[in-house]
Amino acid sequence: MADPLRPVVTASLTTGVVHVTSGLPASTSLIDHILTLEHTDWETVLAIGDIEFHQTKDGPYPDHQMRLSVRPSLGFAALNYTDHTDPELVLAISHNPRQPPPDVDLIFNGATGAIFPHSAVIPIPDARAALHQWLCTRERPTCIQWRPFKTY
Repeated sequence: MADPLRPVVTASLTTGVVHVTSGLPASTSLIDHILTLEHTDWETVLAIGDIEFHQTKDGPYPDHQMRLSVRPSLGFAALNYTDHTDPELVLAISHNPRQPPPDVDLIFNGATGAIFPHSAVIPIPDARAALHQWLCTRERPTCIQWRPFKTY
């Protein structure tokens, strides 16, 4: 059974560096660091579980993954959550109900140049709360709104 106080987070940062943390304090510090990085060309991808995840043909592959892009200089972030075990919502993006949505372009996929929809852009404190909740529950955070997301 998973120990919620001992999450292992595997992170591929926007800087091209890979970090692995074990335990809630180290993982929380990593999240706080990521939220200070300007994501102008590449997103950050996080996986959480009981082991370190690898991107090889043999895996292991994560069931709970968070993709994020942050622009601290603008005060905004966007999140994409993937959970292959969630029967209701496998792929989701953060949702900001504010109208009009923030006119901020946040990178979704550095390889393709795709950006998050503007309606996915949320204030950094909301993203921080969601990421901290994710660390504790390993499930889609409930402290922010989400929308289904069907394409990469």
